[in-house]
Amino acid sequence: MPRTIAIRDIDEWDDYLDEIERPRPRKTTKGKETDAPVPAILADEEDVIEGAFNPSFTGSKHERQWIHTYLGPFYQDHQIVDVLRQVKGGKEATVYCCKAHPSTGLDLVAAKVYRPRIFRTFKNDAEYWSSRLVLDGEGKAVRDKRSAKAIQQGTRFGQEARFASWLYHEYSTLTLLHGAGVPVPRVIAHDDNAILMEYFGEEETPAPTLSQVSLDREEALPLFEHLMRNVELMLQHDRVHGDLSAYNVLYWEGKVTIIDFPQVIDAYQNQNAYRFLKRDVERLCQYFARQGVRSDPERIAGSMWRRVMPDETYQVRGSKW
Repeated sequence: MPRTIAIRDIDEWDDYLDEIERPRPRKTTKGKETDAPVPAILADEEDVIEGAFNPSFTGSKHERQWIHTYLGPFYQDHQIVDVLRQVKGGKEATVYCCKAHPSTGLDLVAAKVYRPRIFRTFKNDAEYWSSRLVLDGEGKAVRDKRSAKAIQQGTRFGQEARFASWLYHEYSTLTLLHGAGVPVPRVIAHDDNAILMEYFGEEETPAPTLSQVSLDREEALPLFEHLMRNVELMLQHDRVHGDLSAYNVLYWEGKVTIIDFPQVIDAYQNQNAYRFLKRDVERLCQYFARQGVRSDPERIAGSMWRRVMPDETYQVRGSKW
């Protein structure tokens, strides 16, 4: 009979997630268990191994295991030298502030670690996946017939590949948009479950999201116009954020940076692209309305779409407005 667990508050929920997310022992081909590869080398607090990855921030026992598993490779590749603190925790990913390796030319970097597949709760998943390619670790579309069939049938391997593709879409999008001049974090490196990128703020004071900031109208209006230009610039590069709001924009020293792109949409391939673009614009307009900036989000989104998209695409999608 399944075990029933009574969870009374968010702390107990986090503890429960920590427990069931803990890396499990692997089975050998003979059915015998062996320790998971990275957690097996974890040192006790009194038994620090010289030269091993022993980050300053460890969190709970289980979080320490995840830090070693997913950030250890960046340490081994001389991209970080320490994990200093947790910046943001969420259902889909946790972001850490890390001390960068001198070879990167940076002082601090942000490490975004995706949570295990079963706990990723992207809403309206099917709408985001409409006509979306599944990407591999190199950001290339999965063409292998066996893999494609596994993804279509929803096998365990297929589900893992499909959800890993969220990270690869974010990685490839950040790389594309940063090169195009859109204010997004510069990517340093990535692996199957984490992205290492540019950090904004100071070690003890991470850049807040725009939702946490109140602006004078004199500052708000140019920032609003700047963001709208970059929403259009993303569209010019066939990308719609898909979940953009003041909660996905960092504010630091008078500048803004757009973050969180796992749900990014291809404007040409996804039939819901205009609807998501319109929603992104509306959410930003709602925030800036509270800062004294008046706007017409429907007119702004419609003008962007007509300027950027080809006439035939405009006609097909325009009928759904």
